[in-house]
Amino acid sequence: MEQFLEFIGNNLILSGLFVAVLIAWLAWEFARLARKWKELSSAEAVRLINREDPLIIDASSSGDYAKGHIINAVNITLSRVEAGNKELLKQRERPVLVYCKNGQASPAIANKLVGLGFTQVYVLAGGLTQWVADQQPVSRHKGSAKKKDRKTPAGKPRKKEKASAEQASEEQSP
Repeated sequence: MEQFLEFIGNNLILSGLFVAVLIAWLAWEFARLARKWKELSSAEAVRLINREDPLIIDASSSGDYAKGHIINAVNITLSRVEAGNKELLKQRERPVLVYCKNGQASPAIANKLVGLGFTQVYVLAGGLTQWVADQQPVSRHKGSAKKKDRKTPAGKPRKKEKASAEQASEEQSP
């Protein structure tokens, strides 16, 4: 015990940092245990979707939602939840899975939903980024493909491509 106290006395900064990290870690764990929603991995979310048919809320921006979202997800932002969306409030007894692009905005929406009386609220850990990394299916809105990715009929080049091809041939001629 004397050696321990001597070590602390000789290394006050190191000991102080250890105590600060320990307190922060304990506070984080107590906050995690006290929250009223549960964080799910992609595999757990798939089980929830298959067994309980939850309301799936995509908290991403409309642009990110159009680029890709979980099948049957509804795009609802925090401002729409705070405004008291009547359609949403009708489904309080239904399980809810909330996610966003990378898992940063969804906990705020989960807290708000719990405050509105939702009893079964789940957050997708890592958001859509983790969902895609785990090779889970993603749906895309019609028209979300970029124009340059769209095919033209009968393999004809688009006007821009045709014009740029003609310019290239003119530049090469003497």
